[in-house]
Amino acid sequence: MASDEPRWWQPVIGASPDEGLAFEAAAGQHQRFAELDALTARLLAAALRGQIVASVIRGQGPQAADSVEVLGLSGPEKAWCAEKYGVREQQQRGAWYLPQKLSVKAGAVNLPHLLRERAAHAVTLATDDTARVTVAEGADTVLLWALLVPLFETLLEPVRVRATGPTGTVEDQQQQWCGIEERYRLLGLGHDALDEFRFGGGWHRLDRRRQQRARLRLLDTLTAADPLQLVTRHRIQQTQALMAGFGKKAKAGTALARRVLTRALQPVVSGYFAGSWLTALDYLQAPPHPDEEVITALPDPRLYVGMSAQVAGMAAEAGIPEDEIHAMLAAFLGGPTSISPVEERAAALRDWWTAFDHAHAVQSPGMRPLWGLVDNEIMSFAWQDDHGITQQLYRQVLPASVNEQVDRLWQAVTLQRHPGAIVSNPRPHQVMAQTLGPALEFWHGVALTAWFVCEGPYSRAPLSGVADYYSRPLAALHAAGCPVSTDLFEELRIAEQLLGPEEEIVRERRELPVDTAIGSFTLTMSHSSGIRREGFERVRDIVTRHRRAWTEQYLDAYLQGRWRTALEDVARAHHRFVAAKGKPPTLNQFAQFATSAANQWTGGDLGALYTAIGEPAAAQQQRPARLLPNDGHVFAQRVYTALGGTAVDNDLRMNQPEEAQRQWQLSRLAEESLRYVQLYEALGHPPTPNQFGAHRLAWPWPGEEAQGWPLYQDTLAALTGTSRPAEASDADAVKAAPGSQYEAGNALDKGANAHLASERVMVRVTATGTPVDVSAVLLTCHGKVRSDQDLVFYSHPHHDGVRTDGDIITAELSEIPDDIHTVAVIASIDLESQPMAVFDQHSTWRADITQPSGERLSFEPAPFVSRETVAIAVEVYRHSSGWKVRAVGQGYDTGLAGLAADYGINVDS
Repeated sequence: MASDEPRWWQPVIGASPDEGLAFEAAAGQHQRFAELDALTARLLAAALRGQIVASVIRGQGPQAADSVEVLGLSGPEKAWCAEKYGVREQQQRGAWYLPQKLSVKAGAVNLPHLLRERAAHAVTLATDDTARVTVAEGADTVLLWALLVPLFETLLEPVRVRATGPTGTVEDQQQQWCGIEERYRLLGLGHDALDEFRFGGGWHRLDRRRQQRARLRLLDTLTAADPLQLVTRHRIQQTQALMAGFGKKAKAGTALARRVLTRALQPVVSGYFAGSWLTALDYLQAPPHPDEEVITALPDPRLYVGMSAQVAGMAAEAGIPEDEIHAMLAAFLGGPTSISPVEERAAALRDWWTAFDHAHAVQSPGMRPLWGLVDNEIMSFAWQDDHGITQQLYRQVLPASVNEQVDRLWQAVTLQRHPGAIVSNPRPHQVMAQTLGPALEFWHGVALTAWFVCEGPYSRAPLSGVADYYSRPLAALHAAGCPVSTDLFEELRIAEQLLGPEEEIVRERRELPVDTAIGSFTLTMSHSSGIRREGFERVRDIVTRHRRAWTEQYLDAYLQGRWRTALEDVARAHHRFVAAKGKPPTLNQFAQFATSAANQWTGGDLGALYTAIGEPAAAQQQRPARLLPNDGHVFAQRVYTALGGTAVDNDLRMNQPEEAQRQWQLSRLAEESLRYVQLYEALGHPPTPNQFGAHRLAWPWPGEEAQGWPLYQDTLAALTGTSRPAEASDADAVKAAPGSQYEAGNALDKGANAHLASERVMVRVTATGTPVDVSAVLLTCHGKVRSDQDLVFYSHPHHDGVRTDGDIITAELSEIPDDIHTVAVIASIDLESQPMAVFDQHSTWRADITQPSGERLSFEPAPFVSRETVAIAVEVYRHSSGWKVRAVGQGYDTGLAGLAADYGINVDS
């Protein structure tokens, strides 16, 4: 740091905590923390005695965020914390880096309670007690994230490490425990506190009960220590890291916040300086950087939508013909007219709603149900159902002009992972339905319920239960200020009581004459499927009357609220990014929060969305030639037929279940062909199996993917008029080539290691039984990530010399930073798509390690037996002046949360 005048904190960087606290006190800086230290010490003491300090309140519903509460705070303490740790308050002090979503490991704070009350399962329960929160929920989230969780994780690290079991070589374990003992020494905890825990202390010889008693003794040791000393010593170590970071980046005596505040240091400023960089600078006795801009509030979103309606006034005021104003607006919007793409789509939605309303209003008994009028997630080619969905029913029921308008306005989208190109949208009616949102979900849903209750064959909810069944869209409409009248539900309840008696729906009737010795009679055989009740027209008219009343009162305001909310959310996210990073996002970064709004309101055009929020575009998107020759559903049906698909009836289901399953798999491949075409357009070439994610699908051929993938590509090439790629990507070519480096190499046993050349190393993880995601984690010598950027996976595919390509991790060993000691290769089951899958004797994996110099190694662990879903496959690590690879094979039955806890990763970031 270039500075003529020494600062009080410079000697602190290399000092012990007690020496650092003495320097701090001598500089008169300790009093600023007195209230915070006292509160933290009180909460620590309460937790160590066994009290529950944090509570996780689970969100209701799959998309709902959790919330957390710090317990035991008095009224004045809550007010003080709200002022110091409230999200809005911290942002007003410049803390725009606060993550919008994060995992708060509240279980770490409650681990002492669990150790005393649920000793046998304490660590597992603590790991599970993780809240997925939206940080805007309140001050308690920031207090836990920035202050309490780091403190408790440091104090209880020995318990967690012993619970997860040994990892790495003996040398690695010794190094890990040396780090733990050093941290305990710096906290002033006696050497004997870790007698049974430390490496070589005999932990493995203790049975479960004695291990539990050892944990309790450690807890008692922590409880007996002075909590205020523990808290202040931990605090000075946290601020020492801030001092070191500041000193490294400072120029002419000071530094910009965005250059100093890494992800590791952001919680330090939020925890100890209430999110204020200026307060941190005051503590460091450094002036703000001349270019520093502390943003205390984000600008209000300003939207450029609806200007065409103001043309007459603008022309009169400026004395310019209206035609010229229209032309200028069209040039500004980048379109053929002065009507913005958002306005055009809002008008189209009104037209569509009118046709949708009419279709439901004229529905009568004897007609097909209107299931299929709205394009949803279902696309089926194999199954035939006389009473179920009619694919693309909107093409038969709605006016051609309405369908053509939807096809035109929603014909293109941007893929979030490939935002450089605007590609074909094979399902424009689905994106249109998503744009309409909860209003369509409710009014279409309640009309279908009325039909199926009355006309059969069955309904998922009675008329008296629609308010509960559709509670989610109803709540969203209420929040949007467009509520559905409760009178509707009372009228439906009464109408249900007036419906006719239940009648069986007879699908087939046969009469057989029977002659017997005592006479002749007729045997009648019938097949029924479900029931119906007379009275549909009455219920239909009730729903129609209320739908039209809602439309008259709310539809215009609802549509305006939909587009305004979507665009303002994007504008705020853009402003927040600029405030946190000091520069606007790149196109890729913008796409992460803007793609959904662009696909719904600007036809996937991110540039038009930039214009709508009044910001300059980061880059120009390409518009490649459209490869989808026609409607997406028709195209997928043609793919299904070309692959050998045929309709599946009840006889086939009952008598040939294996063939029925094969047809379902072909149907899934046909639907996925739409994504293949989109990727082709976005990439400019056919996707490789890794880019497409071929391993996630079942390939119903004897040779599975190896046989099915070329057939699939040939089929799609023929239907799109393109050519099949002559060769795959380098990684795929290596995998496929006979005699390639992926042939089995020297097999490693679990725990074994081997030397590597200091060059590129490729690790391929292949799985059988269940598909896996392959990722890598860059770790320091302490076994922790430096920041969440050290997780390399599909959404963050390359970092510091390590990259991922499907099931391959490639590490350029010469490019890996000096502070990275280990690259861990991880195999994990995607539990969102396979919630019941685990690693077991049927689901296994294998790792193949290769280098250009010819090194070939392989590792295939024994099947897991404890319902693990995540595994550390291998580790590539520094050894002396070179590199080695270790076969690890350690599984986690606690999923990614358990692995993240070990490595210090915020999974949701």
